[in-house]
Amino acid sequence: MKITTELALPIASQLMSVMDFNINIMDDQGIIVASGQSQRIGQQHEGALQVLVTRTQQLIGEEECRNLPGSKPGVNLPIEFQDNVVGVVGITGNPEEVYKFGTIIKMNVEILLEQIHMNKQLHFRKMALEGFINELIVPHNLREKKLKMTARSLQIDLNMERSIMVVEIEEMKWSEEMESSDLLQKINERKEQFLNGLKVLVSFHSFYAYIEDGAFFIAVPAEDQFQKPIYAKIEQYIQRFDYRYYIGVGKFRSGLEGYRASYNEARSCIRLSKRFQQASQATCIDDWGIIPYLDLIPQSVQKEFMQQHKWSGQLNEDHKQTLRTFLDCNLDVRETAALLHVHRNTLFYRLDRISQLLQLDYRKFNDLFKIKLLLTFEQLQN
Repeated sequence: MKITTELALPIASQLMSVMDFNINIMDDQGIIVASGQSQRIGQQHEGALQVLVTRTQQLIGEEECRNLPGSKPGVNLPIEFQDNVVGVVGITGNPEEVYKFGTIIKMNVEILLEQIHMNKQLHFRKMALEGFINELIVPHNLREKKLKMTARSLQIDLNMERSIMVVEIEEMKWSEEMESSDLLQKINERKEQFLNGLKVLVSFHSFYAYIEDGAFFIAVPAEDQFQKPIYAKIEQYIQRFDYRYYIGVGKFRSGLEGYRASYNEARSCIRLSKRFQQASQATCIDDWGIIPYLDLIPQSVQKEFMQQHKWSGQLNEDHKQTLRTFLDCNLDVRETAALLHVHRNTLFYRLDRISQLLQLDYRKFNDLFKIKLLLTFEQLQN
C-alpha cells in the first residue's frame, strides 16, 4: 500500500489546523509526501529513513539533535500496514508533548490505509462477481474451467442449490434519449441504492449483481428455505420507491448449468409477465404451468396452428374473456358465471356460440385443449 500526497495531505492539513506543531508524513522511501512546510514535499527525510530500516519509533530530544546535524526535536513513528512499515509520521516539537499527537496521526493513517485496502478488495470482488455472472448467463458454451476457478476465488459453492431471481426495474433502464448527465447519475444512484438494500435482504450465501438494462441477478440458496419470503421482501422494498418492476424466479438448481437454467426460467417469467400484460409482481416459473414450454414452440408453428383453426377474427374480446375465465376456474360453471356477473344460462349460450364459431366443442377434452392452445398462442404472439 503506497502512501501518496493525495492520501496524506488532507490528514496533515486538518490536524495542523488545530495544533501548533509541524507535521511531516513520509512514504516507504522516506520521501516527504505531506508537510506543514509545503516546500519540503518531495524531499527526503533522514529520520524517516532510519525508522524504515529499524522499524521502530524515533524520539529526538535536544541532546540527540546535537548528534544529528540538520535535525530538530520531535518524534518519528512508523506507519504499519499488514506487518509492513509503509511510511513514517514525523512531528516537530518536544517529544514528551508531541508523542501523543504523533500516535493519533499514525492511527488515522493506518485506519485510512485499511479502509482503502478494504474498498479495493470489495471493488475487486464486485468486478469479479459481475464478470462471473455475465459469463455464466451469456447464451454460448460455458467456459467451465474459468468459471469454476472464479467461483472458487469468490468462495461460491457451486454444489449448493440456489434459485436465481431476476429483478427488472423500469426506472433504472438506460435509453438513447437520456442525454442529461444528471439523469444518468440518478439512475446509477438508484442502482447503488438497490444493491445496498439487497445486503440486508438476502442471506450470506446469496450473491447478486447488476447485469444489464435495469436488471439484477440474485442467487438465493435453497438451504435457507426462504425463497418466497426473500423475493416478497425484495418486492416490498421496491414498492417503497413506486418503481415499475418485474421479478422472475427460477427453480432451485446446483452447478453452473443449473444456475444458468434457473436464470433462463427467471427471464422466461418476466417475458411471459410482459406478454400476458400482468401488473408489476413476482412470479415463479412453476406459477406458469405449461406456458413456458409452449413458449418454446417457434412462433411460425404457433401462427400456422392458429391459421389452421381460423382463429383470427372469429371471436370478440368478450368471447375470449369468457374462455379465459372458464379455464382459470377449472371449468366450474358456477364460479365462472359469478366472476363474469352473468347467469348460468347466459354462460352456456356464450360457450355454445364459441364452439359454433371455432368448430371446436368445449365439452370434449381434445377440442378444449386446442382452445387453450389458441388462447395461449395469441398472447405469446404479442
